[in-house]
Amino acid sequence: MRFTPLAIALVAASPAFADACLDEVRAMYLDDGGVFDPTFEILHEKVTVTRAPDGSETPVVTARWQAADQVISELPTGAYMLLWGQDFYQGASWDGPWSDTGSDNPYDAVEYARGMNESAAASLTGAECDGVVDVDGRDLARYRYHVRIEPGAGSWWESDVTLYVDPATKRVAIMEERNLMESWAPEPKESVKVTTVDYDVDFTLAPPES
Repeated sequence: MRFTPLAIALVAASPAFADACLDEVRAMYLDDGGVFDPTFEILHEKVTVTRAPDGSETPVVTARWQAADQVISELPTGAYMLLWGQDFYQGASWDGPWSDTGSDNPYDAVEYARGMNESAAASLTGAECDGVVDVDGRDLARYRYHVRIEPGAGSWWESDVTLYVDPATKRVAIMEERNLMESWAPEPKESVKVTTVDYDVDFTLAPPES
């Protein structure tokens, strides 16, 4: 069923609907198997860019995920970083070769992600559940809310999120972050941070050779 903007506005004005919507968004962060469950281990690639008001885009990172602690990230500098377990490696391509950076991840990747999810769920405000909308020919469920995440050590970031979820798979398709503020850059940004997730990918990450 596709909802008209008027129908969405009338239903969303209901306090009961607003409470149910907030609960639904919180569950995305907290429930096992939820949208942001860090144990989700289907191969996927995330492409993140910043989109300026004039529409131009600047790459931020492209990350290939096999598991929460098995990730390769392509940086705008052309460098590649591999997280394998709790060790970081640097390389010149998706396939390496990899050299140990000597820097370790002091946190268990899954537990760290769950901590950030709990922080997000505790801070959620202004949740709006818009139902299924058309996004460039795709039927995606749209959610809008404000979130602030505090991972610790005095760092934080917050933004107005527009989240698009595939209603069939319950997986993130697109996340847009507006008015993004960060502890190291606390002024709201005019650009929009956009992350697009692709699950139709085929790759295998392997541990670096000793």
